[in-house]
Amino acid sequence: MRWIRLLMALISAKLKKKLIGTETVRKSFRVWITDIDVSVMNHAAIMTVLETGRLDLMVRSNFFKVASKHKWFFPSQAISIQFYRPLKVFQKAEIHTRISYVDEKWIYVEQKIQRKGKIIAACLVKNTIKKGRKTIPTSEIMKALHIDHVPRHKYELMKTYEIENSQMNEKLVDNWTD
Repeated sequence: MRWIRLLMALISAKLKKKLIGTETVRKSFRVWITDIDVSVMNHAAIMTVLETGRLDLMVRSNFFKVASKHKWFFPSQAISIQFYRPLKVFQKAEIHTRISYVDEKWIYVEQKIQRKGKIIAACLVKNTIKKGRKTIPTSEIMKALHIDHVPRHKYELMKTYEIENSQMNEKLVDNWTD
Protein backbone atom coordinates (compact mmCIF):
# COMPACT_ATOMS: atom_id res chain seq x y z
CA MET A 1 0.00 0.00 0.00
CA ARG A 2 2.99 2.31 0.56
CA TRP A 3 3.71 2.42 -3.16
CA ILE A 4 0.09 3.15 -4.01
CA ARG A 5 0.06 6.10 -1.59
CA LEU A 6 3.36 7.42 -3.03
CA LEU A 7 2.17 6.98 -6.63
CA MET A 8 -1.09 8.79 -5.84
CA ALA A 9 0.89 11.61 -4.20
CA LEU A 10 3.13 11.91 -7.27
CA ILE A 11 0.18 12.10 -9.67
CA SER A 12 -1.65 14.55 -7.40
CA ALA A 13 1.43 16.81 -7.12
CA LYS A 14 1.83 16.91 -10.90
CA LEU A 15 -1.75 18.14 -11.23
CA LYS A 16 -1.42 20.92 -8.64
CA LYS A 17 -0.08 24.40 -9.29
CA LYS A 18 3.66 24.96 -9.13
CA LEU A 19 5.10 26.79 -6.17
CA ILE A 20 8.28 28.38 -4.94
CA GLY A 21 10.41 25.95 -2.94
CA THR A 22 10.22 28.15 0.15
CA GLU A 23 6.42 27.95 0.46
CA THR A 24 4.68 25.72 3.00
CA VAL A 25 2.90 22.82 1.33
CA ARG A 26 -0.33 21.56 2.87
CA LYS A 27 -1.60 18.13 1.92
CA SER A 28 -4.64 16.33 3.32
CA PHE A 29 -4.80 12.59 3.78
CA ARG A 30 -7.04 9.97 5.32
CA VAL A 31 -5.95 7.01 7.43
CA TRP A 32 -6.52 3.80 5.49
CA ILE A 33 -7.43 0.52 7.12
CA THR A 34 -4.06 -0.84 5.98
CA ASP A 35 -2.30 1.94 7.96
CA ILE A 36 -3.40 0.78 11.38
CA ASP A 37 -2.06 -1.61 13.99
CA VAL A 38 -4.92 -2.83 16.16
CA SER A 39 -6.68 0.56 16.31
CA VAL A 40 -4.29 3.43 15.48
CA MET A 41 -2.09 4.47 12.56
CA ASN A 42 1.31 2.84 12.88
CA HIS A 43 4.58 4.73 12.76
CA ALA A 44 5.70 3.25 9.44
CA ALA A 45 2.49 4.49 7.80
CA ILE A 46 3.04 7.95 9.32
CA MET A 47 6.57 7.99 7.88
CA THR A 48 5.12 7.17 4.45
CA VAL A 49 2.57 9.98 4.76
CA LEU A 50 5.37 12.40 5.68
CA GLU A 51 7.27 11.19 2.63
CA THR A 52 4.27 12.10 0.46
CA GLY A 53 4.48 15.64 1.84
CA ARG A 54 8.15 15.90 0.87
CA LEU A 55 7.35 14.40 -2.53
CA ASP A 56 4.62 17.00 -3.06
CA LEU A 57 7.06 19.81 -2.22
CA MET A 58 9.77 18.44 -4.53
CA VAL A 59 7.45 17.93 -7.50
CA ARG A 60 5.60 21.24 -7.19
CA SER A 61 8.80 23.27 -6.67
CA ASN A 62 10.27 21.72 -9.84
CA PHE A 63 13.06 20.08 -7.87
CA PHE A 64 12.49 16.64 -9.44
CA LYS A 65 12.80 18.07 -12.94
CA VAL A 66 15.98 20.00 -12.05
CA ALA A 67 17.48 17.01 -10.20
CA SER A 68 16.78 14.71 -13.13
CA LYS A 69 18.37 17.16 -15.58
CA HIS A 70 21.55 17.43 -13.47
CA LYS A 71 21.58 13.75 -12.40
CA TRP A 72 21.35 14.74 -8.74
CA PHE A 73 20.00 12.53 -6.01
CA PHE A 74 18.96 13.58 -2.54
CA PRO A 75 19.73 11.26 0.35
CA SER A 76 18.36 12.06 3.77
CA GLN A 77 21.16 12.10 6.32
CA ALA A 78 18.83 12.06 9.33
CA ILE A 79 15.14 12.00 10.12
CA SER A 80 13.93 12.85 13.58
CA ILE A 81 10.27 12.46 14.44
CA GLN A 82 8.18 12.85 17.54
CA PHE A 83 4.74 11.26 17.84
CA TYR A 84 2.26 13.10 20.07
CA ARG A 85 -1.24 11.76 19.41
CA PRO A 86 -2.72 8.77 17.59
CA LEU A 87 -4.72 8.78 14.39
CA LYS A 88 -7.54 6.26 13.98
CA VAL A 89 -8.85 4.57 10.87
CA PHE A 90 -10.65 6.88 8.41
CA GLN A 91 -9.66 10.04 10.28
CA LYS A 92 -8.56 12.93 8.09
CA ALA A 93 -5.44 14.99 8.85
CA GLU A 94 -3.12 17.43 7.09
CA ILE A 95 0.63 17.44 6.50
CA HIS A 96 2.50 20.76 6.51
CA THR A 97 5.91 20.65 4.81
CA ARG A 98 8.47 23.39 4.28
CA ILE A 99 12.14 23.99 3.82
CA SER A 100 13.09 25.50 7.13
CA TYR A 101 16.80 26.13 6.93
CA VAL A 102 19.54 25.95 4.32
CA ASP A 103 23.27 26.20 4.90
CA GLU A 104 26.20 25.49 2.55
CA LYS A 105 25.69 21.71 2.59
CA TRP A 106 22.34 20.83 4.18
CA ILE A 107 18.68 21.46 3.49
CA TYR A 108 16.42 20.98 6.50
CA VAL A 109 12.79 20.15 5.86
CA GLU A 110 10.29 20.61 8.69
CA GLN A 111 7.02 18.73 8.73
CA LYS A 112 4.05 18.37 11.00
CA ILE A 113 0.85 16.39 10.87
CA GLN A 114 -2.18 18.19 12.26
CA ARG A 115 -5.76 17.19 12.93
CA LYS A 116 -8.34 19.71 14.12
CA GLY A 117 -5.59 22.14 15.14
CA LYS A 118 -3.70 19.59 17.25
CA ILE A 119 -0.26 18.31 16.33
CA ILE A 120 -0.15 14.56 15.78
CA ALA A 121 3.53 14.28 14.83
CA ALA A 122 6.47 16.59 14.07
CA CYS A 123 9.47 15.76 11.92
CA LEU A 124 12.76 17.30 10.83
CA VAL A 125 14.65 15.86 7.86
CA LYS A 126 18.28 16.73 7.12
CA ASN A 127 19.02 16.36 3.39
CA THR A 128 21.91 16.92 1.06
CA ILE A 129 22.10 16.79 -2.72
CA LYS A 130 24.68 14.60 -4.43
CA LYS A 131 25.94 13.80 -7.89
CA GLY A 132 27.87 10.58 -7.56
CA ARG A 133 30.00 11.05 -4.46
CA LYS A 134 30.18 14.82 -4.87
CA THR A 135 28.00 16.98 -2.64
CA ILE A 136 26.34 19.79 -4.57
CA PRO A 137 26.47 23.17 -2.80
CA THR A 138 23.02 24.31 -1.77
CA SER A 139 23.65 27.68 -3.44
CA GLU A 140 23.76 25.85 -6.80
CA ILE A 141 20.51 24.07 -6.02
CA MET A 142 18.76 27.26 -4.95
CA LYS A 143 19.97 29.01 -8.12
CA ALA A 144 18.67 26.16 -10.29
CA LEU A 145 15.28 26.41 -8.54
CA HIS A 146 15.23 30.23 -8.92
CA ILE A 147 15.10 30.75 -5.15
CA ASP A 148 16.71 34.08 -4.32
CA HIS A 149 16.28 34.00 -0.56
CA VAL A 150 17.11 30.78 1.28
CA PRO A 151 15.05 30.00 4.37
CA ARG A 152 16.64 30.73 7.72
CA HIS A 153 13.76 29.84 10.03
CA LYS A 154 14.81 29.00 13.55
CA TYR A 155 18.56 28.87 13.13
CA GLU A 156 18.85 27.95 16.80
CA LEU A 157 16.52 25.00 16.24
CA MET A 158 18.88 23.66 13.59
CA LYS A 159 21.87 24.08 15.88
CA THR A 160 19.99 22.28 18.63
CA TYR A 161 19.22 19.49 16.16
CA GLU A 162 22.89 19.07 15.41
CA ILE A 163 23.87 18.97 19.08
CA GLU A 164 20.91 17.57 20.98
CA ASN A 165 18.69 15.59 18.64
CA SER A 166 16.57 14.25 21.49
CA GLN A 167 15.19 17.69 22.38
CA MET A 168 14.71 18.91 18.81
CA ASN A 169 11.12 17.88 18.16
CA GLU A 170 9.79 19.45 21.32
CA LYS A 171 11.20 22.81 20.17
CA LEU A 172 9.91 22.20 16.64
CA VAL A 173 6.34 21.98 17.88
CA ASP A 174 6.65 24.87 20.33
CA ASN A 175 8.18 27.23 17.77
CA TRP A 176 6.23 26.46 14.57
CA THR A 177 4.94 29.59 12.88
CA ASP A 178 3.97 30.14 9.25
